[in-house]
Amino acid sequence: MRRGRIAPVAAALALMAGGAAAQTAQPALSQGVPQMPFVTLDDARLFSDSAWGKALNKRLEAEQTGLAAENREIEARLADQERDLTARRPDLPAAEFRTLADRFNAEVESWRSTQKAKEQAIYQRHEAARLRFRDVANQVLAQLMVERGALAIIAEEAIVLGFREIDITADAVARLDALVGDGSNLPEPEPAGPDAPVPPAPAGAQRPAPATP
Repeated sequence: MRRGRIAPVAAALALMAGGAAAQTAQPALSQGVPQMPFVTLDDARLFSDSAWGKALNKRLEAEQTGLAAENREIEARLADQERDLTARRPDLPAAEFRTLADRFNAEVESWRSTQKAKEQAIYQRHEAARLRFRDVANQVLAQLMVERGALAIIAEEAIVLGFREIDITADAVARLDALVGDGSNLPEPEPAGPDAPVPPAPAGAQRPAPATP
């Protein structure tokens, strides 16, 4: 959990039935939960092991795969057009060939621009979803901190030596799964405006490369 104010997420809190939020927000001294001033978290595993994180990664992969297939189809069509234009070149007047060639080049550039915009939109949606994941996860982590009497959460990789009990990653995953599952019941994030900055691709994500005819 990063420093800073924990933003509320009404949609996630609404899924807490029977006053679970109020119950889990109290220190669980009577339940035998170890109390400690610091706990650790594997932030990457919190995302990758949770049902919601897995669903987001699966959706990203599906969208990338779909876009790559679409790119290949367009590439094949443009390659056919280029071969046809090349075969016709000896029989065409120079001016007519230039007109056809310019039209073809404009179509290629239009395709590249369109597909690039689709690619950027995929990563904008994924980044927005990850930010919402973090918003909800922060609330879960805050609850676990209260229950354990912790003052701070430290990144697991920063710990040189420590007891296994101080790691709350598995508990955070279980709590998050119980709260929102795969996230399918949460409303979709608001679409980004046309002037919104494009976030970088998530680490490890493979961008579909535009094909050149």
